Amino acid sequence: MDRQLVVEFPWLLLGAQENVYSQRASTDTRQIVGFTNGYVQEIKLDLSGYVQSDLTVGFRRSFEQSGGIEYITWQTFDVENDGIIENVIISSVPMNDAQLGLAFVSCPGFTPYNDPAIVLDWGNFNRTHIIHGHFRYLFPNSTIGSTAFNAKGAAALMAITDNEYSSLEPTAADCLYCYRIIAVPTPGNEEAGISTVSLPPKRVILDAFTVEEPELEYMMRLKRSYELANQV
Repeated sequence: MDRQLVVEFPWLLLGAQENVYSQRASTDTRQIVGFTNGYVQEIKLDLSGYVQSDLTVGFRRSFEQSGGIEYITWQTFDVENDGIIENVIISSVPMNDAQLGLAFVSCPGFTPYNDPAIVLDWGNFNRTHIIHGHFRYLFPNSTIGSTAFNAKGAAALMAITDNEYSSLEPTAADCLYCYRIIAVPTPGNEEAGISTVSLPPKRVILDAFTVEEPELEYMMRLKRSYELANQV
């Protein structure tokens, strides 16, 4: 049976004053622990009704919709350091703040970077658990409608990196964990640096269906889902 699952992420509007950001208009947004300029919006999609009916949820496609203009204002702009990262993740496995912070560097589900001298928590999951993934690296559009970077100005944001990594794998998890993580530049002040960062509301739509799998296959999928759901 066909289903449409929808995730709604709110608007994020950050205003900088005396090198500190304040959230001028946002809900359900918090800082990621250990990442000063990293923010996360998180939502759960309840699938427990399907699990109670012994049904597997599959996915045909996923796509995103945006509710406005992405823009940035500044007193001065540092082209080497003032990019913005947005990573939208819908996973059948929960992620802790350390794992969310690492998702700014490497998208979850890929073979992680490992350094024997550094302990990094990449999580115990792989490609199949990332139902939807979309990573973007944003910079001001310096060609159209932008002022000079060395003076007070503003510009719409454009993606110079735009990577999709959705697996669309079926799941027997009782919920999906939805994250929109955002890394912003260091906040400025009245003389220099970033003044405002605005990212509009975002909607993710999953075209889904439910199916009854053979018992052994379903039980193995269900077992794996419960094991990973309790890792955080």
